[in-house]
Amino acid sequence: MEGFVHNNSEIMLFCLQLALTYNEALLSGRLTTPRGSIIQSVFLGSLKKRVEELLHCSEGLKIDFCNYLNFGRWPNDQTEGEKNSVLLSWYLQWFAVPSSSIIKTAMERVKPKLVSASSVPLLRLLLPRTHINAIGEIDKLLVSPQVSG
Repeated sequence: MEGFVHNNSEIMLFCLQLALTYNEALLSGRLTTPRGSIIQSVFLGSLKKRVEELLHCSEGLKIDFCNYLNFGRWPNDQTEGEKNSVLLSWYLQWFAVPSSSIIKTAMERVKPKLVSASSVPLLRLLLPRTHINAIGEIDKLLVSPQVSG
């Protein structure tokens, strides 16, 4: 049953992302339809904002994301493990975060070139599909502690 809940939530998140991409293409003019949009732009915009707020407000998610980045580990807490795993999975999918091994490789490439306290510009070049919010979190969790300490 755990896999069923997890897979359904990922499918739902993918469908939402697809609808948002469709809506953004309509609004930007990259896509046109003769009969107008089939979705409500305002509703989708508010739904997108709500999902992003949910993904940013969970302190447990920040800890799980840090463990994912540093050790490639998924949440293993038996009482909230499924919920935490689903949230981490949503975060990774929503912000197009690659596997922890790809992030580690990118960080190894960035570190020798790091002249400022932020790796965001270089990470953005190495991880072009990853959302800028996730790149900022990666920078905070993997670079900032080493620069300041």
